[in-house]
Amino acid sequence: MIKNILFFLIPLVIYFVLSHFIQDFKNIVLITLLITTIIFWATSLIPNYQTSLIFLFTSLIFSLSSKEIIFSGFSSSAFWLVFAGMLIASAINNVNLSERFSTFFTNIKNPSYLTILISINIFSLLFSFIMPSSLGRTVLLIPIAVIVAKNFGFTHKDKGYTGIMLAFIFSTVIPAFTILPANVPNMILSGLTHEIYGFELLYSHYLLANFFILGFLKNIIIVAMLYFMYNYTPKHSIVKAQKNPFSKDEKIVIFTTLMMLLFWTTDFIHGISSSVIAIVGVLFLANPAINIIKNKDMNSINFSSLLLVAAIISLGNIVATNDYIKDILTTTIDLFKPTSYEVLNQVIISLFMSITGIFITQPSIPAIFTPMAEHIGLINNFSLHEVIMMEVSAFSTVFLPFQSPPIIIGLALANINQKQAVKFLLILAIITIFFLFPLQYYWMQLVKDII
Repeated sequence: MIKNILFFLIPLVIYFVLSHFIQDFKNIVLITLLITTIIFWATSLIPNYQTSLIFLFTSLIFSLSSKEIIFSGFSSSAFWLVFAGMLIASAINNVNLSERFSTFFTNIKNPSYLTILISINIFSLLFSFIMPSSLGRTVLLIPIAVIVAKNFGFTHKDKGYTGIMLAFIFSTVIPAFTILPANVPNMILSGLTHEIYGFELLYSHYLLANFFILGFLKNIIIVAMLYFMYNYTPKHSIVKAQKNPFSKDEKIVIFTTLMMLLFWTTDFIHGISSSVIAIVGVLFLANPAINIIKNKDMNSINFSSLLLVAAIISLGNIVATNDYIKDILTTTIDLFKPTSYEVLNQVIISLFMSITGIFITQPSIPAIFTPMAEHIGLINNFSLHEVIMMEVSAFSTVFLPFQSPPIIIGLALANINQKQAVKFLLILAIITIFFLFPLQYYWMQLVKDII
């Protein structure tokens, strides 16, 4: 009953308040819809797929953007990569490869919960250097994560199970914001920087500027937080490494996956989209002569998660192309009066960008702020390169799961309540803002002559 009341009351109250400050009707509807959608996604007041449908069709009914932009999420590379990733994960499960991969963790001698988390963290982080899409990585890792948790005796109700799931998800998504090809916002930033300002963000320079503080140190914090929040005594693993030879189907899946990884990691040479590579892999495994991906796998796909991904991407694109929202952000930036402390100025600008990510999602941060980077630099006496690197601090700071499609998909696949992730992400964001943001400033001063 209360949820039904809130469902109608929240947008009405938001609309009433905004109508006192915004004149244009469409702008009132847009901002009301954005805030309501974010509240519903963050609180799960109604199922996420319902919120996604409401957002998409309200945008369409009120013509809040063009049809192409409103439904752009369905044509995005990220959407089809998630779709393909789900089917690839099914193929891995169908031939029991998850069991083989999980032995990397279950053969740890005298495992403690901390050593399990560290092993997962290192494995997931290294995977970020190999596979460029965090969506694809998350989808491939979750089946392994489930097997690992069960092999250590955890059930879905144990907090230790939740910790292991979150370790796989966060360790392959959050530090990867500092590895240039490893996440979508990174690539948007790189592409726009070249397109607008005419210079390339080099892999090595990007890694040197961001990985030590926002990747390596944050990774240590992630492990420490997971240990203190979800520490649970594991049972000794009873699963040993399988010595029987690989079956024909296992070899086919391994070969297909390795070929996809090869093409993913060499996309700078051939220019083929990650989603196209993944779909070709799926079609090969689904070929009747191979028949590893079956009809039942298609029928078992979590389409509500796919709808959520599409809606999140569409929301970001609507915001990124809306002139009214850009004007609000520009006006807000112009109101900022720099202090006499550069480190504080950098923290404030990075914080402002990161908070906007709550309303525009992480991929939209570089889409909106990169064209404004030169203007921001002039106001605060920062170089263009310094402002662009502040964007990395911003989009690598996640407050709520829906801001990052790989996180929300990982939670859905692992069947983990969003509330668990919200608590973790909020604490991590606070630590990042007050501890890592200042450190990032001093680190940038140390390496700026090199990069």
